[in-house]
Amino acid sequence: MRILWTEPAAAAFRRLPKEVQRDILDRIDLLSDFPDLYPVRDRQPYAGFRYFFVRRWCVSYVTADGTLIILAVFPTRRAV
Repeated sequence: MRILWTEPAAAAFRRLPKEVQRDILDRIDLLSDFPDLYPVRDRQPYAGFRYFFVRRWCVSYVTADGTLIILAVFPTRRAV
C-alpha cells in the first residue's frame, strides 16, 4: 500500500520525539495490511476519517485506491 502524508501531518510528525515517531510508524505499517483496523470518526472536524492514538497524539487518515493518506497528527488529552 502506498503511503502519503499531507504537509501539515508530516511537519507535525517531524517535531515529535523519536520514540513517538517509531510508535506511529509501527501502527502505519500495520495499516498497510489492515487499513480498516481503526474506527471512523463521527464528529467534526474529522468526521468520516479513521484515527488512532499513540500516547498523547491522534493520527487521522483515509484510504483510497490502495493509498493510505495521513491527514493530521495532533495532540490530545487522552493518554494511551
